[in-house]
Amino acid sequence: MDRRTARLLNGALALCCLVLVLAAVYPVTTAKSHAKQPTDKRFTVPESDDYRTTGAIVADSETALEFEGAVAADGGRYLFVDEGDIRTEQFQASPGAPVYSRIVVEDASSTDRRGEQIQSDTDRELLRVNQTEGAVTFIVKQESENVADEVSGTASVVVRSLYVVEYQRDADPSQEATVYKPKNGWYDGREPYHITGARGQVRTVGDTTDVRSAAVTWDQTESAGTYAELVLVRLTGDAPTTYDISVEFESGETTVRRPAWVTEVKTGSEDR
Repeated sequence: MDRRTARLLNGALALCCLVLVLAAVYPVTTAKSHAKQPTDKRFTVPESDDYRTTGAIVADSETALEFEGAVAADGGRYLFVDEGDIRTEQFQASPGAPVYSRIVVEDASSTDRRGEQIQSDTDRELLRVNQTEGAVTFIVKQESENVADEVSGTASVVVRSLYVVEYQRDADPSQEATVYKPKNGWYDGREPYHITGARGQVRTVGDTTDVRSAAVTWDQTESAGTYAELVLVRLTGDAPTTYDISVEFESGETTVRRPAWVTEVKTGSEDR
């Protein structure tokens, strides 16, 4: 091998080493999360006078948030939210009517504080407290609240959790919905993170950003902006965290029935 060939080979090897080093320090490309889309391009909660909705955020098989809500055209509104140690159920017979809430608290260390918060709120009336071995239940009546806003707001929490990743838009032959599929990649947030195993889809109403349904999953590794950091974080911790996010909206005629526990606490006065 002559000297010129040897120099060329050495240069090529040095270039390969440099590329490998840079790959460990910098990812090849950075994806643009849905949160960085223009406001009018982001997923939103559909607006409707008559609908039913459900949703959940699950992290490593543990439910962080699960809800069920309904808004009827005749005015009935209902919302159930499960946050693990706290479960809240709300019912409102019509707009402007009193809101009845049943709050079940399983965390014994926070039950006294919860009771104090309710009693100190002049807009809420504590109707009943029931304590069992595993939980404390508060029944509350409130005058100034709109459960329809609470349903929409809770659904928005789940919809906004979809913003973490970027989506590939796919055509739907039926043209009744637009389909978006989550993408793997490196992302910039307050701290960089890495997404793998992304699958599932988000379906919007026609060509709008109103989410009709979503069922997506991905594995998320925090504080990992490079391959070297990715390996280190996974070796020294429990990363990645697997997220399962789902939400469903059914527009159309909806009936909201008064829960039995509301009937039990009614004192005989009619809702306004």
